[in-house]
Amino acid sequence: MTYVTSLPLPKLLTQLRQLPPNSIALFTSLFQDGAGEAFVPHEVVPLVSAAASVPLYGFLDQYLGRGIVGGKLYGSATQGSGAAELVLQSLYGAAPQDMQVREPPAGRLQFDSYQLQRWGIAESDLPPGSEIYFGRATMWEQYHWQIIGIIAAVLAQTGLISWLIYEHRRRTLAEVRSRDAMAELANMNRLATAGELSASIAHEINQPVTGIVLKASAALRWLAVDKPDLERIRNTLSDIVGAGQRAGEIITSVRAMFKKDSDLAAPVNLNALTGTVLALLRVDLQKDGVRVETQLDGELPAVTGDAVQLQQVILNLVVNAADAMRTVQPRVLTVRTSRNGSGTVRMSIEDTGTGINEADRDRIFHPLFTTKAGGMGMGLSICRSIVENHGGRIWVSAAAGRGSIFQFELPVAGGRIANHELAA
Repeated sequence: MTYVTSLPLPKLLTQLRQLPPNSIALFTSLFQDGAGEAFVPHEVVPLVSAAASVPLYGFLDQYLGRGIVGGKLYGSATQGSGAAELVLQSLYGAAPQDMQVREPPAGRLQFDSYQLQRWGIAESDLPPGSEIYFGRATMWEQYHWQIIGIIAAVLAQTGLISWLIYEHRRRTLAEVRSRDAMAELANMNRLATAGELSASIAHEINQPVTGIVLKASAALRWLAVDKPDLERIRNTLSDIVGAGQRAGEIITSVRAMFKKDSDLAAPVNLNALTGTVLALLRVDLQKDGVRVETQLDGELPAVTGDAVQLQQVILNLVVNAADAMRTVQPRVLTVRTSRNGSGTVRMSIEDTGTGINEADRDRIFHPLFTTKAGGMGMGLSICRSIVENHGGRIWVSAAAGRGSIFQFELPVAGGRIANHELAA
């Protein structure tokens, strides 16, 4: 055993660097080196440990973690606490013979994990009961709560994204089914109107057909005379041709009205559609005592859309207006068309009926909502769907005197209503 505490610190460190293998260094304390320079012992330990070419051991636990490998270490703090208690007893007047002499606690086998790894000392080679400190914690040991939080966040985000994808797909499928169902309901609504319009259709077709028969019979009689009036017969045949064309137009219009899935986007004149609808409903309106007043803008621009669907909207609104006036007098139906400065065309259908409660106006266009005793609650919902699909909007308000005004707006051909207007 060689003592080197009498050397100046620089020479001491030099000698430690030159220790032969299979040696160890034991650090006791160093308050003053051989050159008389004062030191704090635990501040010297890191210097000695860094310079030593062999493991450095000690006997005080305050050196652990500063460079010593470890050993059977005594706790200076525990001894200091015991000494302080004896001093306090003396200060409080205890006689020396009454003070209990205490044995200092035995040292504990304590080692620095970093130094063990530095010198290649296996933990299995340590004495039983050894305590190892300053071990390098694994990533999980150091940050397990953060890792758990990150994993939980990733799982939550994955679940949320999966749920959003599922909801998007489900909503898309629901929208497709809803559009298909609305189209089917619109077709059923048109077919259901066929029964109500049968009398008007028969009357409209019967007029030109009756005229054709009468004029043809007259022409035959005129041809049977010795000197037929050819000019008169020619005029009669021209009338027959016109009546036949009129009947054909009526049949074409009726077929188009009840045709399924037309979806033909083309320039449409709302005035012309209004005239066709009122002509088809003329018999029923006259039978119910409804007076029709029209205020149609003669310079109304065309809109782009499906003529059959827009005709269905006008037809539904006119039929609903007539139904609303069955129990009142007078029964006046006013149909107006006009052009707005916002690049839209507006149609309004006003009745003098019983009106709609203010509480029901917000729900009147909802599916399955109806104010009629035997109504299905789909007519106005279909109207709204058709109008909105054409880039327009539809609404209802109370009339100035009595009744209701149903209005809808559509963009003129090549235009579209702004978003803020659609939301109005």
